Amino acid sequence: MLTVHYCYRFRTSLDDVVELMKMRGIDLSHQTVHNWAQTFGVQLGLKLREKRHGHAGKKWHIDATYIRVEGRWCYLYRAIDKAGNLIDVYLSDVRNSKAAERFFQQAQKTTDCVPEQITTDKEPALYSAIKNSFPAETQHRDSKYINNVIESDHRVTKSRLSIMKGFKNIFSALKLCTVFEEIRQFFRMKNKTRSQRRARFSSKFNEYQQLII
Repeated sequence: MLTVHYCYRFRTSLDDVVELMKMRGIDLSHQTVHNWAQTFGVQLGLKLREKRHGHAGKKWHIDATYIRVEGRWCYLYRAIDKAGNLIDVYLSDVRNSKAAERFFQQAQKTTDCVPEQITTDKEPALYSAIKNSFPAETQHRDSKYINNVIESDHRVTKSRLSIMKGFKNIFSALKLCTVFEEIRQFFRMKNKTRSQRRARFSSKFNEYQQLII
């Protein structure tokens, strides 16, 4: 379902998708497009998550950023490995050790990986969460400067969410954030030139289409 790809991958509103489909002779309502994204987006996210199961680095960078949901601030926990590849995301109403522990449990289940090293920005709640979630062999580095890699990575997610007018409920926010991160990871081509990305995009998109059929 290419409509799902447009909704999640690009900065495309429902109006844009309806207009794109109309140019192809297909009349759709905004609610139809919304229902597609909510239904097929979740399925797509699960397929992409399964595809990268067991393929994660063992040096993680972890941090939480803020997003607006129902007029209040919620916390989006994100983790990437040393190469910048996605580990997992987790949306929470609160920012404390219990929420961090749930995120770590989910991340380990998603990746089937126990990290050798975790880097954080000295957030107090993460110390006990790391101690309770990982074996003693897992090294914890706490430095805001070393953790700049994930701070910079937040910008892509924040720029995608900034064009929206917030979320009406936390479940919609969770769906979009999770599926967007999975699609972004699938099409990620770090350290490739523009010509190399252009050459590889066709094969990546064909592979993507096979997943959503």
